[in-house]
Amino acid sequence: MSSVQLSVFFHYLFRRQLILFSCLMAFGYTQGQCPPKSMLMDSVIAVEQNSSPNPEKLAQLQKLLQLQRTCYPEKDSIYARIMHRMGNIYHLMRVWNNAIAYTKEAIAVNRHAKAKQETFLVNSYFNLGLFYNKLQLYPESYHYFDSCILLGIKYPEKTNIALMAFETKAFTLYGNADYQQAREVAELGVRVAHSAGDTVSEAALLAQKAQSMLALEDTAAGSVIRRAVALMPKNAPIEHRISLYAVYAGILAKEKHIAEAIKWYRAAIQQNSQLQRWDQCARSILDLGNCYAEELKNPQQAMRCYREGIEFARKSGDAYTLAGVYNNIGSAYWHLKDYPHALENYQAGLNILPVHFTDTAIASNPNYEMLRSVSNDYFVYTLLSNKAESLLDLYKTTHNRKILLAALHTYLVADQQVDLMRRKQYGESTQLYWRDRTRKMYAQAIEVCYLLQDAFSACHFFEKSRAVLLNDKLNELGAKKYLPAADAEQEQQLRIHETTLRQQLESLTPESPEYRQVAHQLFDARSALERYISNLEVSHPGYFSYKYDTTGIRPGDIRKYLLQAGESMVSYFLTDSNAYVLTVSPQGERLDRFACNRHELEALQRLLAQRTMTAADYHQYTTLSWKIYRQLFAPLQLRQGSVIVSPDEFFLPLDALHTDTTQRNSLLVRQYAFSYVYSARSLIKRSRIHNGAPYDFLGVAPVNYAAEMQAQPLLGADRSVDNIRGDYHGARILSGVKATRKNFLEQLPRSSVVQLYTHASAGTEQGEPVLYLADATIRLPEIKLLEDTVTSLIILSSCESGAGRLAQGEGVLSLARGFTLTGIPAVITALWQIDNAATYELTEDLHAALAKGIRKDIALQQAKLKYLENNDIDRQLPYYWAASVLIGDTAPVPVAESTGIAWWWLLAGTVLLIGVIFILKKVL
Repeated sequence: MSSVQLSVFFHYLFRRQLILFSCLMAFGYTQGQCPPKSMLMDSVIAVEQNSSPNPEKLAQLQKLLQLQRTCYPEKDSIYARIMHRMGNIYHLMRVWNNAIAYTKEAIAVNRHAKAKQETFLVNSYFNLGLFYNKLQLYPESYHYFDSCILLGIKYPEKTNIALMAFETKAFTLYGNADYQQAREVAELGVRVAHSAGDTVSEAALLAQKAQSMLALEDTAAGSVIRRAVALMPKNAPIEHRISLYAVYAGILAKEKHIAEAIKWYRAAIQQNSQLQRWDQCARSILDLGNCYAEELKNPQQAMRCYREGIEFARKSGDAYTLAGVYNNIGSAYWHLKDYPHALENYQAGLNILPVHFTDTAIASNPNYEMLRSVSNDYFVYTLLSNKAESLLDLYKTTHNRKILLAALHTYLVADQQVDLMRRKQYGESTQLYWRDRTRKMYAQAIEVCYLLQDAFSACHFFEKSRAVLLNDKLNELGAKKYLPAADAEQEQQLRIHETTLRQQLESLTPESPEYRQVAHQLFDARSALERYISNLEVSHPGYFSYKYDTTGIRPGDIRKYLLQAGESMVSYFLTDSNAYVLTVSPQGERLDRFACNRHELEALQRLLAQRTMTAADYHQYTTLSWKIYRQLFAPLQLRQGSVIVSPDEFFLPLDALHTDTTQRNSLLVRQYAFSYVYSARSLIKRSRIHNGAPYDFLGVAPVNYAAEMQAQPLLGADRSVDNIRGDYHGARILSGVKATRKNFLEQLPRSSVVQLYTHASAGTEQGEPVLYLADATIRLPEIKLLEDTVTSLIILSSCESGAGRLAQGEGVLSLARGFTLTGIPAVITALWQIDNAATYELTEDLHAALAKGIRKDIALQQAKLKYLENNDIDRQLPYYWAASVLIGDTAPVPVAESTGIAWWWLLAGTVLLIGVIFILKKVL
């Protein structure tokens, strides 16, 4: 058909629709009769399809609405269709309140009316998600996109709309730097598209998945994007092909195929420009500029791209896109070491944000209320952290203290933005990703504090740099008092359901028939949990505020709550070549910077875990441990006694360090009782006395394990817990076949002190740590779901229970940390594989001291010293005694002191003696 013939055809179609609409109105108003419902619906569709201006179409729909109300007062699917279409037109006219109100009315009718059309809900959910997306109200947008997806995949004729929701949500998550969530949404969308045979959507979602993988530095992104390129049909909509070009260009750049990358970027920019998709033009030109800056080290050419991006961003009307351009220009100047111009552009980016911040002074920053109104936290965080970094670098060339103070203030504001960003991150993988990304900012902020010799402010950044997710969980446990029991139970069930489905999905292969079904269920469960959490801010503000309490910890708080017995607290923060050390003691606080070699720390960790040592190994151990002692501990000049350590990314048992290379017994354990914390805040949150436990002691010793676990018997563990039970009044033992998963999970929350002899695995980079019971295993996510425990101390005498995957900014994700997440204030755990006999000996001495009311850290120190005294040289290696470390509270455990004789025997003996005396008196 020629272009002339097409024009004639569409003209005819338009005239036909107008005639249909006109006939209907004449039919209704001239004859005083109501048209059939089918005719009314045809007229609504005719208005949808005609090309009249939006105000005219709105007037036509208003007349149809009036006719519908007159003829058919009961709200039905036709009424809902009119509401839906009017909502969309109001959206095109940017009358947002009406757009949302009319669309919600359409949804309400199609959900509840007798004459409803459930399938059309998919259309309305998508529109509402899109409206909120354009308003940058992303939680609401995600909610309606999820509703669209969950309903759309039920109806084959609506799958295409569900796939549009997948694409839009994944793209938005990516734009908000929620890369892991974007990847997961895109991956599920790929599976739906593949099942539906929609190759265009499958290729588009593969491209979005690849883009998220690229941001996560996943090297498999290249294979994913090439699969998308191969799948995309040549006749696919141009918008999809252009988006694919841009993603492909970015991956080519990372793979160092620079010339090809530039070609694809230019193709995407040119075609987006022809379609007047200015926001996409701006993103592609920024990415091209980044390619010149990062891959070709050509900041001048990058600057030209960014300048071009300003015009595209202005045409798009998106303030955040324009702010991103200014951020990249600032970054280019920073690479040129032109810090004043870098700062001008960062400030311009902050000024352009839609938060009414207009102060152009470099020392000025948006206030907290302005930050709260930000919709794209990532952009603002990046601007602020980059600005602070440039101020720090400018200080290093000028030595102007005012500039350094401005840097400190900017880092504090950037930290506030991190807090706000954290509230919107629900998936743990996303949260951990951003803990890693923000570490550089905290390192620079601590450097600023060191240059200012401001230990007070440094304390804030030390605390905010570590264990924030752990603190959130502990806050959540404390916040339960603000949450009604029914709501707390609902949240718990939602978390259990999500964890169960996630574990089920991990056990399936992607090719299995059950995989897609479970993936859908997991998507639904996560969406429900995320909606529940986001709604708490409105429904229970007290709970939400307490849970996300961001009040800073000050040195005075540490002295007040943690150093009541004269202890000192030492916090370490490691950079590539230095260690910043914050010491808080009863006398005051100090901030130091010492040279530090990470490779030496790692080497010492390996030596400590060696079961046997040659003479050369032992010499290396003593020399290296002395060197680290001299670098990181001796300069602090701490008085002997108890020391609390917040160790950052390395976890060395400091009591195994030598103070003198010539003396075999010159170990720090002889001078100090060490305990460890994930952060001071986490310890303060958990410092509470647990009273009222039904049992003083719970001993768990499986000994033998189910055959499928392939675990060696733990001989002697049952005898050891029997030896320990005599130290406590009320004791319960689960040994042998009684040490089941079910019994352990039931009895642990009811016991004050828990001793666990078993096997454990630290897990792999992908896998979770695992704890072995007689009949089954317990994984880290399941442990984290335990709540309402009265346990004061759990002792994990199991291999690698303190080891696990290192998550920067959080610490080691170990079994010990899992029990900490339940609110248990103290855990004694093992950092490496342990020797059974040595562990039984040391642990039994530990319990004997604990039962006498001795502080936990002192009790562990005494047990280690006694072990060293009672064993020969070969068994005095750190492997045998130094693996056990105390994490958390050091207070004595709340159990009744025992003499070592079971109380019931003493009571029985007393009663018997009284009986004998009574009988003798009667006889006499």
